[in-house]
Amino acid sequence: MSNEPTETVAVLNITSVIGIVVCFAAAAAALFALPTLERQGISFETAFWMVSAVELVTVLGIIYFILNLHEERG
Repeated sequence: MSNEPTETVAVLNITSVIGIVVCFAAAAAALFALPTLERQGISFETAFWMVSAVELVTVLGIIYFILNLHEERG
């Protein structure tokens, strides 16, 4: 038996944690953007689909960062 560990250890990826927080903040801000966009003269339908697109991108970002949340180090 050797003294060197051969097991891999899962380490938290800090970049993924920051990405999750940023995506969450963007998604939360987009929820309140609809009235602001309407006040800027954009129709409700256009503003709704713009907010929906931002929400979709943030969901995909959060999924990506969750899948990469841990790194294997050995």
